[in-house]
Amino acid sequence: MRSFAVKAATLHSSARQRRRHLARASAAVLVALAATAALQEPASATLPGTDPQLTRAPYLTDLGTARVQVNWATSTQSRGIVKYGPIGNCTANTVQSATLGSPTTINGVREYTNSVAVTGLAADTQYCYRVYTGGTPQTDLLGTNPSPAFTTLQAAGGAAPVTFAAFGDWGDTTNHGVNDGSVNEGQADLDQVLANSGVRFAVTTGDVAYPGGTPTNYGDVNQTGVNISAVFGPQYWAVPGQRIPYFSINGNHGRNQTLLTTWPESAVAAASGGKYQMEDYSSFLGSTPASYPSTWYAFSTGNVRMYMLDASWSDTNTGSATGGACGSRCALYEVDHAAHWTTSSPEYQWLAQDLAAHPGGIKIAAFHFPLRSDDSTEPDDPYLKYTPGSSGTLEQLLHDNGVNLVLNGHAHIYQRNIAPPGGVISYVTGGGGAKPSGLGGAGCSSTDAYAISWSYSSNRGRACGAASPPSSDLQVFHFLKITVNGSVVTVAPTNSQGQVFDQQTYDFGADGTAPSQPLAVTATRMPGQNIWVHWISSSDNKRVAAYDVYRNGTYLTSVPAGTNSYSDAGTLCRRGTTYRVVARDLAGNTAGSTTQAMC
Repeated sequence: MRSFAVKAATLHSSARQRRRHLARASAAVLVALAATAALQEPASATLPGTDPQLTRAPYLTDLGTARVQVNWATSTQSRGIVKYGPIGNCTANTVQSATLGSPTTINGVREYTNSVAVTGLAADTQYCYRVYTGGTPQTDLLGTNPSPAFTTLQAAGGAAPVTFAAFGDWGDTTNHGVNDGSVNEGQADLDQVLANSGVRFAVTTGDVAYPGGTPTNYGDVNQTGVNISAVFGPQYWAVPGQRIPYFSINGNHGRNQTLLTTWPESAVAAASGGKYQMEDYSSFLGSTPASYPSTWYAFSTGNVRMYMLDASWSDTNTGSATGGACGSRCALYEVDHAAHWTTSSPEYQWLAQDLAAHPGGIKIAAFHFPLRSDDSTEPDDPYLKYTPGSSGTLEQLLHDNGVNLVLNGHAHIYQRNIAPPGGVISYVTGGGGAKPSGLGGAGCSSTDAYAISWSYSSNRGRACGAASPPSSDLQVFHFLKITVNGSVVTVAPTNSQGQVFDQQTYDFGADGTAPSQPLAVTATRMPGQNIWVHWISSSDNKRVAAYDVYRNGTYLTSVPAGTNSYSDAGTLCRRGTTYRVVARDLAGNTAGSTTQAMC
């Protein structure tokens, strides 16, 4: 523990020193920008050591076993060049773009984006690369910087461990609750920790480049200000993006063509029969017909099948949707369901077919709207989650086809949820850099095993389940480091200070052994007519996943392993009322005990 703390402190200190250096460099750049504002020309790059023409550091997308997409931006237009090769010979091969860099405007400045596909690679192999301008002479845009390295995906069915990161809701210049254009300390520190985490690739849970996903919100390494360069600023994705390929999906922010051109994922989408393109949506529930990105696809690496799904909609185009019992906060959930997740929807049909075509192994799904969230403003999505007795939901489809974990965003918190019977374990990982939001409203749900958030209005942290309230908002910014080794999945949430918290290990291997029965189950009337149900915990050959509580044979709720009581406020204590407590493991094996309420 001591060595980890020292390492975390060193990373955090290094990140702070780097930000101070970059802040000084940025100040000089701002002076230069002011002097040339009338000409609308880009200033010198603030990413140390690079050529001044480089305005976006190279970053990687569309990773496969034999390919990767290298993307960057410059102040001059040319047919960009990527030189690459095995470690030790990083310029052995050359590939040049077939077209000139594509013009874009960032905060009034004309720049040119380049995107080059590198193909013919070997699976599960490390490569390094450099980027150049085309023409004569060719300019090495990385300058004095070392060649970044990445590793291609392992072939499907491979046995080696797979390690990746998952996070969402990032690309925000808000710092400690104030958006004044200064460096977002939480996001900057998190990106530095992520860069040194050793993950092979990263998947998003949606929403990037606040507030609107514009080219200016994405930005470059030169310009700073409110909502400027919140993604590609030198403190942010400019560092991890050079060596950690990123898989993108939609959210409710930035629903435009810029998402697709900034994060190209066309090859992986085509290979899985998915979609990664602008699509015309008709009216659903009175919404206005609109053109939005459709982003849904899948890929395999080793023993893992990863599903990147589009569960999202626009906040401002909800038509006559009411959100049902959830209310107006869920109106966009209702329209998303109508557009994407009825059983006859194209995305639902594609997903059902792909799940059936890939039995076995570990399956993980990432999408934006959360199955379960105790965020007061971004609650559960009642149209996607499964509840006993419901049918045709996305969660039911995932569960019935062996999906082991669901990763969500939207709520700017961390939350780990147990699954109800017939559901899937899910995480809310919306702490990638956007302003944290708060737990509250109806309080903590029984399925919420661990959650943390931060309130700027009260300047304090909040918690649910087994968590303690965080002492700083920096502890809420986080990513999930996920390692899959055979049937064992380890999820290690890691915050911007380099601290691992709430680490969980799941063994999803075949298991025909049920847990032991919960012992000494009692149900006693408490003041106010609540009935307090208590039991002695069960044991299991692997792990107890949850306890399911039933009243008179009807399912009430599930609570995490480690919890051995439940307070039922939903009924009066009547003679003959019975409670059943069922222990359930990860494989769905169960064992239960029943008692009669003491009224």
